[in-house]
Amino acid sequence: SIIIPSYNNCEKYLKPCVDSVIKYSNMDDVELIISANGCTDNTRAYLDYLATAVPNLKVVWNDKALGYSKANNVAIKQATADKIILLNNDTVLLEQAKNQWLDILDTPFKDPDCGISCVIKTHSEPAGRSFAIFFCVMVHRKVFDTIGLLNEEYGVGGGEDTEFCIEAEEAGFKVLE
Repeated sequence: SIIIPSYNNCEKYLKPCVDSVIKYSNMDDVELIISANGCTDNTRAYLDYLATAVPNLKVVWNDKALGYSKANNVAIKQATADKIILLNNDTVLLEQAKNQWLDILDTPFKDPDCGISCVIKTHSEPAGRSFAIFFCVMVHRKVFDTIGLLNEEYGVGGGEDTEFCIEAEEAGFKVLE
């Protein structure tokens, strides 16, 4: 499952993101979930169009802005796959072979202890730990089942990814690039 949370900016961010996912993914093999929250632009019309063009599309619509964590959490609850990708709507995939980005995220799961794979890890000085930056990560469902969903108490850029990775590691899962 690929989850893309969106808050307005349909033309600037969401369309280019979804276009790149469609271009570089076999859409018959993935479930695409758009979590639109508080959108007042043309997002609804775009999602209505996507429903006619994209197989396995789910839309989670909320009239009010939920914030990053909650927008992802409501979509995670709708996901049916064992591996769930959290992809920011301002991410555009670079030119590549079909499914290459999915294979890159999936490869670390050859290690049975992998719970989260990512494109980029960085170090948090306050936490004293490294963590995956959640603009593009794959999380195995067993991590959510073990530690729960993302903490919804953080503000914009508040550190929910840092906390989630630390909790996952403390529960015995690896966070791998």
